[in-house]
Amino acid sequence: MNRFVVILLLMVAGVCGFAQAPHIHEHTYPVITEENPEIRALMDSVSVDSLKADIEHLSGYHNRRFDSHYIYEVQDWLVGRYQAFGADTVMLHDFKIYKPQWPEETADNILAVKWGTRTPEEYVICGAHYDSWNDDGTDPDTIRSPGADDNASGVAGILETARLLSHCSFDRTSIFANGKTEEIGLIGSSAYAAECAFRRMDIVGYFNLDMTGYLAEGSDIHVHLMYTTQDSLIANYVYNFSHVYFPDMPIRQNWLQWGDSDYSSFNRNGYAAVHPFEDVHASSPFIHTRQDVLGLSVNNLEQSKRFTELNLGLVATLAGINHDGVAETETVNVALFPNPAKEEITVLAEEGIQQIMVCNLMGQKIKVVSLNGENRCTVSTSGFVSGVYILRIRTVKGVSNQRLIIK
Repeated sequence: MNRFVVILLLMVAGVCGFAQAPHIHEHTYPVITEENPEIRALMDSVSVDSLKADIEHLSGYHNRRFDSHYIYEVQDWLVGRYQAFGADTVMLHDFKIYKPQWPEETADNILAVKWGTRTPEEYVICGAHYDSWNDDGTDPDTIRSPGADDNASGVAGILETARLLSHCSFDRTSIFANGKTEEIGLIGSSAYAAECAFRRMDIVGYFNLDMTGYLAEGSDIHVHLMYTTQDSLIANYVYNFSHVYFPDMPIRQNWLQWGDSDYSSFNRNGYAAVHPFEDVHASSPFIHTRQDVLGLSVNNLEQSKRFTELNLGLVATLAGINHDGVAETETVNVALFPNPAKEEITVLAEEGIQQIMVCNLMGQKIKVVSLNGENRCTVSTSGFVSGVYILRIRTVKGVSNQRLIIK
C-alpha cells in the first residue's frame, strides 16, 4: 500500500465521477441470484495453510524493496510458482522508472495467463503488488522490510486464486498479475495499464488485493471497497456477489485517507477496477516497518482467506467458467520451425490441429488461424515486429504453449 500518493483527487472522483479516464470498453456484469455450486466448491478449496506458507515465504526475504537485490529472487520464485500451478503462459513485463532519485532498472511485472476458450480477447485481471517498503536506512540491501500485510497477504491471495483456477476452463482470458514499484507511486501497474490502454486491450475488470490480513481486536471480518463512481457497475457486481455468497459479511464503500493502490492505475487508464481492503480506519499500524510480520501485522488469516475467496469467486464468475473439456494436462507433441523465424513458421502436431493463436508478451492476441484437424500448418509471420511471442496450439488432444522468436 503506497503512502506516498495522496488521493484527495481520487476521493473527489468517488463523489463526483471525474478524474478517471472514460472506459475504453463498456461491459455489463452478471447478476447473482443464487450460489453456483462449482464456484462455491472452488471458493471452499481456498487453504489457510497455503496462504500462511506463502506469506511466511514472502515476508522471510530480508526485504522486497524494488531497489534491493532481493527483489529479483522474489520475482524468480513467483514465476516458478505460477509455472508449477500450470498457468498457460507466464510473462515478464519490463518497464523503466523515470524518477531521478531512483535507479531506472528493477524487477519486472509478472503476468500469469489462463487463456479463455471462447472469447480470449476479453480479459479479467486480478493483481497484487509484490514489493515492500521501509525507509529506515540508506542501503536498500540492509533495510529490513518483511511486508507481511503490505503486501505478502495480497500476493498470497492471488497465488491461491491462480492455484485453484489454473486447471479450470473459462470463456474469457484470466490474468494473475503481480505489479512492482507500487510503493513509490504505482509505477509498475501504471506502465502495464497504460500499455494495455494503448493497445486497446479489452479488460472487463481488474480486482486488486492489497492488505488483507489485519483485523483490529474486537472487530468482525468486513470489507471496505474502494472504487470511483464511474465504476459503480463493477462495484455493484461485487456487492451482489458478496451478499449472495457471504450474506453475514458487511461490505461497503470507503476511502483511504493516506494512500493509494494499483487499482487506480487501471481506472485512470479507462478500465473498471475495484479494491477490497481491510478496515480503512483500523488497518495495520505496522506496515512500512520491520514489524510488518505474520502474527503481529497479519493477525487474522481467516480474513485473508475470506478476501481470497471473494477474489476467486469474482474472477471465476466474470471470466465465465465452462466445461469445454479440453484435457490441458495431457502430453501434446508439437514442433515448430524455423525458430527463430522471419517470414513464416511451420507447425507440426501428432494430433489434429484445431487452432493456432499468436499472442505477444502483453497477452494481446496478434493472429488466430483455425484448422480442421490437419497435422501441419504454415503460418505467415510477415509484418510481425521482432521479439518474443507465445503460440497457443490447440489440438484434439489438448493444448501446447510454445515460445516463438521473430528476428
